Amino acid sequence: MRDALRHLDSYGSERGAVGVAEALARFLVARCDSHHAGWRVVRQVVVDSAADAPWEKCARRAVPLVTEDLLRLSGARGHTQLARVQHIAAQRRAEEIAGHVDPVAVLADLGLEAESVTPERWQAALSSAVRARSREQVARAVYSSLHG
Repeated sequence: MRDALRHLDSYGSERGAVGVAEALARFLVARCDSHHAGWRVVRQVVVDSAADAPWEKCARRAVPLVTEDLLRLSGARGHTQLARVQHIAAQRRAEEIAGHVDPVAVLADLGLEAESVTPERWQAALSSAVRARSREQVARAVYSSLHG
């Protein structure tokens, strides 16, 4: 994985970079379940809200977004950090699942005032919540995103 990141950092603008970025994106998105604590907490919050989310479909939809992010990052100078791209993959998964989750139900389940939220703000709120390590931190992150 680190070799793929180094390859993209060095050769991200070359023809074969897209294939490397796609393969790495698929790996990073799948790895969220085992290697990103924030994603696991957000996922559990969604599950606890009784949402019937299409997890695998949303994961597949996150891959092209992560691929674009990887290619964009490869154009910047320096070395792309594994932790950074893993976090980006978790954010993209959260963004993709947001459209399948009732914000009112999740907010109520988190003990927050249930309110009407635009799809864009809800997507941003769930994306920001992947930095959390506990249910309480998810609630704070979502609240801050919606009211900040």
